Amino acid sequence: MTTTERRNLSLPSEVRAEGDTVTMRGYAYRFNELSHNLGGFRERILPGAGADSLTANDVVATFNHDTNNVLGRSSSGTLRTGEDDAGGWYEIDLPNTTVGRDLAELLKRGDVRGSSFTFRVDQGGQRRATDDDPETGLPVREITRMDVRELGPVLNPAYPTTDATLSRSIALSLGIGADDDAPESTVSDSRESLPTHPARALVRALYERSGK
Repeated sequence: MTTTERRNLSLPSEVRAEGDTVTMRGYAYRFNELSHNLGGFRERILPGAGADSLTANDVVATFNHDTNNVLGRSSSGTLRTGEDDAGGWYEIDLPNTTVGRDLAELLKRGDVRGSSFTFRVDQGGQRRATDDDPETGLPVREITRMDVRELGPVLNPAYPTTDATLSRSIALSLGIGADDDAPESTVSDSRESLPTHPARALVRALYERSGK
């Protein structure tokens, strides 16, 4: 079973005007930055994780993840996406619609200052990091390959935002076989003793139960 997930990034976007075209540019995600607590674990996205999907997919840009507020899409040339050394970036030629004009004004005023993207982790595209987070003691999930299909600016980037299904189980999110329909575990094979953090205890119990 593949879980759809969503992440927000609180980082101001740029906006510029050239003739009649107003263009905004932002980052949907940044590499190697730890997320907040995602319900018992933290997460980092590794360089190249979304590059193939950003190139191959017909990615859609929306405002606040609302499909009624479409801003652009790759196939029409109004949305451009890619990865650079910092992370996954996007650039939108904002439409001459109520939503597009309002968003341009809100960006200029600094009222909208976050971005978000929706993704699924590819088969074999995640792993448990060798080292846990030294600050919180939480395990860290590393995303090495993901499928990105939607992104864009959001009003309230209250990081983190995830689908309810992600919060059900840290084990499912880390891919350690907590669900009979889940793909085979991609967690690194490590049997070192874990400190007594509740989330770690759950991970270890499920990890050992899986027989890995």
